[in-house]
Amino acid sequence: AGNNEKSIEAHIGINGEANLDFLNIPLTIPEMTLPYTKLTTPQVKDISLWEKTGLKEFLKTTKQSFDLSVKAQYKKNKDKHSIPVPLDVLYAFINRNINSFNRRFETVRNRALDFFIKSYNEAKITFDKYKVEKSLNQQPRIYKIPGYTIPVTNIEVSPFTVKMLTFGYVIPKEISTPSITMPGSGVYVPSYTLVLPFLELPTLHVPRNLLELSLPEFKVLSTTNKILIPAMGNITYDFSFKSSVITLNTNVGLYNQSDIVAHFLTSSSSVIDALQYKLEGTSSLTRKRGLKLATALSLSNKLVEGNHDNTISFTKKNMDASMTTTARVQIPLLRMNFKQELNGNTKSKPTVSSSIELKYDFSWPHVYTTATGAFDHKLSLECLTSYFSLESSTKGGVKAFILSKEYSGTLASEASTYLNSKGTRSSVKLLGASKVDG
Repeated sequence: AGNNEKSIEAHIGINGEANLDFLNIPLTIPEMTLPYTKLTTPQVKDISLWEKTGLKEFLKTTKQSFDLSVKAQYKKNKDKHSIPVPLDVLYAFINRNINSFNRRFETVRNRALDFFIKSYNEAKITFDKYKVEKSLNQQPRIYKIPGYTIPVTNIEVSPFTVKMLTFGYVIPKEISTPSITMPGSGVYVPSYTLVLPFLELPTLHVPRNLLELSLPEFKVLSTTNKILIPAMGNITYDFSFKSSVITLNTNVGLYNQSDIVAHFLTSSSSVIDALQYKLEGTSSLTRKRGLKLATALSLSNKLVEGNHDNTISFTKKNMDASMTTTARVQIPLLRMNFKQELNGNTKSKPTVSSSIELKYDFSWPHVYTTATGAFDHKLSLECLTSYFSLESSTKGGVKAFILSKEYSGTLASEASTYLNSKGTRSSVKLLGASKVDG
């Protein structure tokens, strides 16, 4: 695999070998009785699957090998498609409304700062007033914890006090720690008084430069009014398989040049004639002087052959379409030819015509049966705002020998319809005949 400035490609290769010598080993199948029946299969002795099954004629040798190769490639196109994007309209809209947006931002900024400062000052005044009122009306609460002696260790702990604030029971104002004495060891820890700082709300000072907060300025250096998309390149795919029995090759391509062309080709070569074939197809899209799509398919084989062509074109004044299909079948029991045509256009008036032809020859000598016949059908249609016309005709015949008896028959029909503002006219004709001898 690889990827560069010009192309992207990937390749896979596989090869292998197989030994079928085990098919030459003679097999012996004993006599067996089928379950639930009285049927008995005979004994088969020293049978070779390689020779009896026909593999010897089909594969030629027990040494089989194969080679598989797959390759895909994409050639990049330097051309680019430009898609216009009206970004200058967006830039002009932003430029027209940016001053109004700045004024709104400044108004919201000033209101937010004023609300915050006012709310903080009101909270500070309320807190200071509550603290003073509690201090005047109530005395500080002092909790005394008596002294005690810790058992076993005989450690003596002196009494200590905790002084609370006058307006709360959670935050202490002053704590006197107890003194600790350990008799006999001479260890003595004196008492300490801890004064906790008093909770006060500070005076809020808002800097003046905070009121000068504004949005940054944006400047567009260059405007882009289009988006560039790379044009589609050429895509190719190759497949190859080789063995002693058959060789297959396939090529698929999609090309973007003055016209868009798709091509498909697959073929095979084999020691067996029935496995040899060639299938090819091409489709092109032309954009000059309108739009035209053309497709062609062909199949070549010993037993089946066929071709198909169709074209559809669109212009400002006309639409034209045509399709042709032919097929030929040659197998031991049947030979058949088929042809179908379809045409339509709107040059002077919308018209459509169709025809189908079929011829066949069937032969089965083992049961003394043969048959030959033909079928033909035609259809034409015309249409305008003032009238409508439809004509159809069908012809068919068959001649056959079935178990030494001769049979023949024919069928013919014609039908037409015409419709306008003044009335309707229709006619139908049908003829048929059959004969049996023997």
